[in-house]
Amino acid sequence: MPLWNIYHNEGTFASQETRNKLAQDITNIYCRGEKGLPAFYDVVQFIPLAAGHVFVGGQARDEKPFVRLVIQHMAVHSHEGVHMDDFPKQFSDYINATIKPYIADKGYDWEVTVTDTQRDFWRFNGIAPPPWRSEAERAWARDGRPSEWEEK
Repeated sequence: MPLWNIYHNEGTFASQETRNKLAQDITNIYCRGEKGLPAFYDVVQFIPLAAGHVFVGGQARDEKPFVRLVIQHMAVHSHEGVHMDDFPKQFSDYINATIKPYIADKGYDWEVTVTDTQRDFWRFNGIAPPPWRSEAERAWARDGRPSEWEEK
């Protein structure tokens, strides 16, 4: 699962339409085509912070929005299936291109952190996810939900 926690000043992503579009654009990073992850793996949470609750460098950031994106990758880690020395830069560039219309183009400041989190304790409705790009994972993608599967 990619889990995106988007912390932002209250009112920064005020419209439901903006949140819907950004969440869909983020989901498209991971869930495109036959080799993409099941769409339900992707979770995006918009977490508004009230005035006086965002501080950067010890100073309140109420005038100009500051957006903090904390991304956890559980389904696939950066060392799996990707054999490029510059993958972190390329993926960061892809993230920046995706969020640009919603953050950079509006003049907001932002920071992004991506972490690889262990799969060992990751579950959907108590079910451990199948291996990446396995037939069971493709079935989950087709069905749009988790289901029992057997390891082969």
